[in-house]
Amino acid sequence: MPILIDEDNQKAWIAVAHSTRINERILSRIGDPLPGSNFAKVAELYPFERVADRARAYLRAGLDHLVMWADFAAPFKFHQDQVLNFTLRPTYTLSRAAIEASAQAVWLMDTRDPKECIRRHLSLMRWDLNEHHRSKKGDPGEQAMIDIRRRELVSRVSAVFQPEDIAPPRGYLQVIKDACSATGLDLDAETAERLWTAASGAAHGKYWTNRDLQTVHVGEEYEPGQHRTVQIPDPAAMTEVLEAANTITGYGVLRFADYSGVNIQSFMDEAVAWLAQNIPLRDEAYLGEMDRLPALIDRRSQGQQEP
Repeated sequence: MPILIDEDNQKAWIAVAHSTRINERILSRIGDPLPGSNFAKVAELYPFERVADRARAYLRAGLDHLVMWADFAAPFKFHQDQVLNFTLRPTYTLSRAAIEASAQAVWLMDTRDPKECIRRHLSLMRWDLNEHHRSKKGDPGEQAMIDIRRRELVSRVSAVFQPEDIAPPRGYLQVIKDACSATGLDLDAETAERLWTAASGAAHGKYWTNRDLQTVHVGEEYEPGQHRTVQIPDPAAMTEVLEAANTITGYGVLRFADYSGVNIQSFMDEAVAWLAQNIPLRDEAYLGEMDRLPALIDRRSQGQQEP
């Protein structure tokens, strides 16, 4: 028993897809940090593993997930008879992954102090190395090499940071909640925790998500007093987690642009123009979404300005 997505949620999903592609376009066009930029200042103090490269990688990972969703939900090319069937878990899984990846970049860059940015960078690096070490269980040689890298990292900065200063985060939820304190980010920690928990439960097949994230629709009566029912993902709940993932990823991209020293507005304008030239227009009902995007992105960019 197929249930059609209502128009409001359709528009919201298309807007997320458009915004995702704009964010990807902006990030792809940003080159090396400009002289005098925040990233350049950080590199002067810590010229080893490039903070800009790590921040870009976190955002690239977040966008990879959202672009995959966008390519399914609102592809650039589609057959006129194409029908899309949305199920519960892929949307939540991709949104969760985007939130986790992008939150690392947002937290990393949520400071104007180069030293603090470096401290967060080192903390994320130690977390990364610890996970890499666990992934090599059963390969003592590889683990030994990672051990060397871990010791070298701590030793390299020992004159400035104590090991406890650059301790790895306690987990993704901590990083996500910390990222939500960023000025101008329209996502509070309590909401982010609720959505991340739901998305994690859906991704891991937890049974409670079948009830909380879906609605029951009553169908035909096949016996007196007995009706067929079907559980359908709640589109409004899917919209909320998608918009949260898009919000934190888009914020991270614009923060990255700001940290790189580029003209944010010119990059946004070019990306919107590029999308307008490439997006297929199926229905006049959705033309207004293109008009909304520049204002939406401009509001997010306000959090990138100097305090």
